Amino acid sequence: MGQREMRDEVSLAFGSLSTFLDGKLDPSQRGALDALVSALSSALQRALEPNRADLLTAIIEGSPYSKVLIDERGRIALVNAQAERLFGYVRDELLGESIELLVPERFRRAHPELRAAFNHAPLARPMGAGRDLYGRRKDGSEVPIEIGLNPIKVGAGSFTIAAITDITERKRSDELRLLHAGMQQRALELEDLNQKLASASRFKTQFVTTMSHELRTPLAAIIGASELLSRSKLDAREKICVQTIGESVEALFALINSVLDFSKIEAGKLDLQFEDLEVELILESAAEVVAQLAREKGITVYTYVDPMIPPIRGDGDRLRQILLNLLGNAVKFTERGRIVARALLHEALPSEIVARFEVKDTGTGIAPEGLLQLFEPFTQADTGVRRKFGGTGLGLSISKRLVELMGGEIGVQSELGTGSSFWFTARFERAAEPRSLQRRTLDGIAGLILSGDDMIAEIVERYMTSWSMECRRAKSREDLVRALESRDRTTWVIIVDLDNVGVTGIDDTIDVLRAILPARIITIGKDSLLRKPLRQSHLFDAIAKAVGDESTNRAPLAPAHPVTIFARLSGPVLVAEDNVRLQQLLKLQFDDLGVRVTFVPDGAQAIAALLREPYSLIFMDCQMPNLDGVSATQEIRKAERECGGHIPIVAMTANAFAEDREACLAAGMDDYLAKPVRLADLRTVIERWSKPCSQI
Repeated sequence: MGQREMRDEVSLAFGSLSTFLDGKLDPSQRGALDALVSALSSALQRALEPNRADLLTAIIEGSPYSKVLIDERGRIALVNAQAERLFGYVRDELLGESIELLVPERFRRAHPELRAAFNHAPLARPMGAGRDLYGRRKDGSEVPIEIGLNPIKVGAGSFTIAAITDITERKRSDELRLLHAGMQQRALELEDLNQKLASASRFKTQFVTTMSHELRTPLAAIIGASELLSRSKLDAREKICVQTIGESVEALFALINSVLDFSKIEAGKLDLQFEDLEVELILESAAEVVAQLAREKGITVYTYVDPMIPPIRGDGDRLRQILLNLLGNAVKFTERGRIVARALLHEALPSEIVARFEVKDTGTGIAPEGLLQLFEPFTQADTGVRRKFGGTGLGLSISKRLVELMGGEIGVQSELGTGSSFWFTARFERAAEPRSLQRRTLDGIAGLILSGDDMIAEIVERYMTSWSMECRRAKSREDLVRALESRDRTTWVIIVDLDNVGVTGIDDTIDVLRAILPARIITIGKDSLLRKPLRQSHLFDAIAKAVGDESTNRAPLAPAHPVTIFARLSGPVLVAEDNVRLQQLLKLQFDDLGVRVTFVPDGAQAIAALLREPYSLIFMDCQMPNLDGVSATQEIRKAERECGGHIPIVAMTANAFAEDREACLAAGMDDYLAKPVRLADLRTVIERWSKPCSQI
């Protein structure tokens, strides 16, 4: 039986007793009876009160939630074990303490006012609806909570039971859910942005491609025309004008190529092409391109290629592009002194090698602050540089990206006013086949370099040593005589650097030496067959010839007359080209080569021309009205599959993307000729697709 039922039963019993005795007792007895009933009732109430407290304690302690009983003064009267675990206190540390002990410090100032408002209108309700609530643990950390308040009244007074729930996991789940929703929304936004960026990138790529084609087409005509003019009989004034036109348009053409390369790099469409290549030929030919301008400025260019570099496979065009950029910059920013380009074997692995390339100059140098952004696009070390020398600042940025594609690194050491040394490494595959020209040793031959130029002497000495020659240096006539007298060998090769001999009467000395050692004197200089930058293969051939073996120095003779190309063609050449000016230029180039040619303005007329007359070779422009070159080629190949035969078709386009070449070959074209069409390239393509004379 509960306390309330027991109290009601006792009250009923006292009431029945009072009714029974009513009227039978005099007033004094009646008063005594009422006093007795009242005393008994109070005694019973006091007897039942501990049971009520025990019951309340049992209810609070048995709750699965954290419960805290708070009196009217805000003091903690009771806590359960769940609350102990939640806040990290034992109950003796909490009993009698202010409830603000469990409130974070940032909320404590406002809490007493909130508690007073609740006591004024005590209603069961959640605390802080719509707000984030936090409790403070003993260690000072905070925990997110929810609180339900419930006022109660007992004999000891008014209390408030706070039911507290730890919502850490729920809050974490909510945050994760919101985060996931946010990430999904962000993913949708990023996907939309990527689509827009991809669309913009395609538009930019298409725009650059179109503009490149439109710009390269007239430039092709200018380059071709200036090339043909330079082969004509011109007076000095006309030669200067033609040379100026040629150099200017080449510079503009290089600028367009740089912008196109940069666009391809940004679009991720720049891929490397792998082929067997000779590092020696690439570096030396690149140096030869800038050598004439260097000579005009009084700068000497040197090259050295480590003979230990084995045959390799890689992208020779891109390697040449990097070297040309570094060499061109070196010439541009050097007013006096020298430029040294070297290729060294950096690391040799079983299936690949790493080569290191260096271009060092004695130019203006670069300030430390200019080095930080040197390889960024459209950036130059000094704003005055662009005004003085020109340039876009794209060359080094493109070179850096190309080097990274080759698995290497690029860097620079420079000192203002002293010069700069640019370097880069590149990773190459080892070539499966040996190089076509195998170097032979020159064992048993003694070499001597007579020069006051330590750099050229060192280069020649290294080359001779790699060919098993003994080599010595001499800077004076006395050094020369002592060297000759100290050797008992009968075969001597003397390299005389006419540009830096520094010996009085050197011409007489050379004449005497020629009389003693006929055909064994090799000179280097502007009036000699060997010039700087010295090519390794030329030096070897010159030495081999000087000691009596001329076989390595012979080269096949060029055709005596261009008509020999036509003699190898089975018929005329058909050219599909819609640009009238380019037709006129190509006609002059074909005439120079002695080749009969027919022009049509589009692909449809090219097909019609093939039905009227057999042609031995077709040059097909890719972008033409009515029917473009790719579609026309596909139609021709379809007809050949039905009727037999195959006519070589060469793509002729100003587009320079790798995928353009691949699209042409995929359509059935046999070769690819990029505009501007240069006479030498045109000759090479015609010879490649001509029948051997024995088949005519």
